[in-house]
Amino acid sequence: MKNEIGIVPIDLKRGNNKAYTLSFFDIDLLDVEIPIDLRLYDSIRMDVKKRTEVEMPVVKSLAIGSGLEIIGADFNVLQISFDRDFINVNDIQYIYDILFHDGVDFQTLIGGQININNSVTI
Repeated sequence: MKNEIGIVPIDLKRGNNKAYTLSFFDIDLLDVEIPIDLRLYDSIRMDVKKRTEVEMPVVKSLAIGSGLEIIGADFNVLQISFDRDFINVNDIQYIYDILFHDGVDFQTLIGGQININNSVTI
């Protein structure tokens, strides 16, 4: 797998549950996509921090079985589930990293910004 960090913005609406899915593939020498079996990682974690305070501690952490789930026939899809408790927070912008641990090192493969938009009724 290449060591490139993907930037994926996430938009949420306050008061709603929301799930996002990310599919992971490697590209071989012939430019053929090969699914990456995410079960091969010892752990996968999503850390969320306030947008304006990068050096601040993590305000929310999701892990496999707790907001993150590996799905798909090839086990190469990561489903991220945001519940109402997360989406009802007061702040409207966060940043996140998704860290993959292979037993030796942590690697950030995905990161980006989370935008929480107000609902008309909330």
